[in-house]
Amino acid sequence: MIWFTWRQFRTPAVVAAAALAVLTAVLLINGNAITDLYSAVAACQSDCGTAVDAFLTQFHNSLGGTIYYVTLAIMYAAPPLIGLFWGAPLIARELEAGTHRLAWNQSITRSRWLATKLGLVGTATAAAAGLLSWAVTAWASRVDSAAADRITPLVFGARGIVPIGYALFAFTLGVAAGMLIRRTVPAMASTLAIYAAAVAAMPLALRTHLAPATHETPPLDMNRLDALMINQSGEMLIEPDPVTNAWTITNRPITANGQVFTGPADPTRCGPDLPNGSCSEWVGSLGLRQDVVYHPDSQFWTLQLAETALFVGLAAVLAAASFWWLRRRIN
Repeated sequence: MIWFTWRQFRTPAVVAAAALAVLTAVLLINGNAITDLYSAVAACQSDCGTAVDAFLTQFHNSLGGTIYYVTLAIMYAAPPLIGLFWGAPLIARELEAGTHRLAWNQSITRSRWLATKLGLVGTATAAAAGLLSWAVTAWASRVDSAAADRITPLVFGARGIVPIGYALFAFTLGVAAGMLIRRTVPAMASTLAIYAAAVAAMPLALRTHLAPATHETPPLDMNRLDALMINQSGEMLIEPDPVTNAWTITNRPITANGQVFTGPADPTRCGPDLPNGSCSEWVGSLGLRQDVVYHPDSQFWTLQLAETALFVGLAAVLAAASFWWLRRRIN
């Protein structure tokens, strides 16, 4: 049964291995260029902001910048593609064609049949996702360190061990969908929709609850604002700078009694005909504070472990449900 499963899976496995080898070679070659660009930052002893900014500018204007965004896309695309093309057809194709009955008539139990398929292809899924994430994370480590953004939502899901959890979840989701629907194409569509909803929900609503966030209310620093705008009705939008090297959840100005400050603006101090800085001085005189909730970079691995465990747990539940459905519902 193991040999038969491997013969069915060997073409996708060889294609995936070849693609991974090509990507790794590209990253290794470009890694030398990143090392050269990073040399000024590595040699910096103090006040390294200028060196970091210069490195990031040069990097994003080079071939490395293109590779960086391509690898981000690959890291987010790989797990659902595994679910679509490895997971969904694995059982659905057999049920659709009726070939599962032939396997069951060859002294192969249903449980062994499914366990072999899940075990072999699931191991390949974890290995492929792990090697891909390791290669990309190692290649981008200097860029992530300089940009101080690896914990932000865009980068977080493409680094560390989380992609392994995503891939296993997508794979078992595809298997379960294929077993339930019994048609390959509808199973693939269902897998993609459910996977996209689950992964999108993490940064939008769930991830911040996996570890305690830091809540601070320092005085509002008028020299560190992203925006200060006034609409036609006099309402104000004030955006403080986000916390550096952190994932900022909430960041807003509040009054002394804890209310979010939205104005109204003082027309005698804020207006297009008034001197520059007049409105900022007035806002600074109000004694506002910055209400900020964030996850510092020190929680990167805590969140990685928690989110990976969550998706691996979901994968285990889906695998168990597949075994139950196979024994009770499929003839």
